[in-house]
Amino acid sequence: MGQVFHKASILLPQESVDMQKWAVIACDQFTSDLAFWARVQEKVGDAPSTLHMILPEAWLGQVDEPAYARQVNETMARYLEEDVFQEIPASFIYVERLLRNGKLRRGIVGAIDLDEYDTSAASNSVLRGSERIIASRLPSRVQIRHTAPLEMPHVLLLIDDPACSIVEQLGERDDLECLYDFDLMEDAGHLTGYRVTGEAADQLAAAINGLDIILVGDGNHSLVAAKMDWDAIKGDMSEEERQNHPARYALVELGNVHDRSLEIEPIHRIVFDVTGDLIGAFAASSPHVSMGAGDGYQIHFTDRGKPGVFTISGLTVGETIDLLQVFLDQYVTEHGGEIDYIHGDEELRTLSEQGGSVSFLMPTIEKSALFTSVLQGGVFPKKSFSMGDGADKRHYLECRKIK
Repeated sequence: MGQVFHKASILLPQESVDMQKWAVIACDQFTSDLAFWARVQEKVGDAPSTLHMILPEAWLGQVDEPAYARQVNETMARYLEEDVFQEIPASFIYVERLLRNGKLRRGIVGAIDLDEYDTSAASNSVLRGSERIIASRLPSRVQIRHTAPLEMPHVLLLIDDPACSIVEQLGERDDLECLYDFDLMEDAGHLTGYRVTGEAADQLAAAINGLDIILVGDGNHSLVAAKMDWDAIKGDMSEEERQNHPARYALVELGNVHDRSLEIEPIHRIVFDVTGDLIGAFAASSPHVSMGAGDGYQIHFTDRGKPGVFTISGLTVGETIDLLQVFLDQYVTEHGGEIDYIHGDEELRTLSEQGGSVSFLMPTIEKSALFTSVLQGGVFPKKSFSMGDGADKRHYLECRKIK
C-alpha cells in the first residue's frame, strides 16, 4: 500500500482579491434554495470568485450544463492568465474555522492519491467512502473536472484520533505563516489558514499515512468523480507519466472525527409533487414500520402540511435509512415525484410548507459509530449524514492545477 496523503502546490488568491467574495460554500448545499444562490450571485457580482468556477446543484436542470462547464473552464483559464493566484509550493494548509456557534473546527488541506482510493462498497483500502453514491449527480462533476485546468476541494476526510495528537497539535505552534484570515459570507463564520511546510509537514504526513483507515466524511460524490476521471485518462499513459500527472491527486481537507466542534447531522428527505398516500404505503411496506412514537428510530414527517411520526424498530440506523430510501426510490418511480436531500432542520421545515410535498426528519448518526459501522458493515446509504449544519459546510478557497 502506497502513501495516501501528500503535500501539494496550492493556489490561493492574490492579496488584492476580496476573500469574502472569493470563498463560496460547497455546490451540493441549499439544493432547493434558489434564493440563497441568488443572494450569493448578487454579493459576488463580477468579482473573482469560486462561484464562477462551480455549478451549484440547485441549478442542475436549469442551465445548459455542457455550455456551463465550458464557461467554468474558461473562467479558470482566465484567472490563471490574469495572475489571480499566488502559488504555495510543497505545503499543507492548517485551517481553523470559527463556526457560527462559536466552536472552532480544525483541518489540514493536502492532496490524496486517487490510485489509493477504492470506491467499491467492499473496499479494504486505507481511504474509503462512507456513503453510497447517487449516480445522477456524477456526470456533471466528471464533465467539469475532465476539461478543467483547476480543482477546488469541498471534500472532507476523517481520521480516528481520540488523543487529538495529529491535526490539533498544529494549533499549538506559533511558527506557522498565516496565509488568510477573513469572515465568510452569509454569516458562515471565520476562516484562518496557516502554511505547514518543511519538517513539520513531513512529520504530519508520516502520522497520517501511518493510520489504518481514513474515511470520506463529506464530498463522496466529488471524490468519486475525480477518481472516475483519473481512471478514464490514465490508461494511455506510461508508468512515469502516471506517477507525475497532477490529475492523479485530489485536494481535500482532513479532520479528526473527535474534534469537539464536529457534529454529524442527518441529511433529511423531501419528496415534491407527491401523488397518492405515500405515508400509508410506507407504513404497510415493512413489519419494522409502525405509526406513532415507539421504541426504535422515530422519524417525524410532514405530509402535505400535516405533521406525524412513525417508528422503525429492530434495525440499525443505517438499515433504517436504507429502508426508507429504497421505498422512496421505488415510490417515485411508480407514482412520480422528485426526491431532494436537505441539510438543516430549518431548511426542511421551510420547504415542507410548500404544497404537494412530503418531508422526513431523519435520525442522527452518532459520530463515535462512524468508523466501526463502516468497518463492520460497509458504507452507509446514500446521503445519510453531513458533517455539520448546511451553513457550516466547507467553502471553496484553495485551488490546485490538474492539467
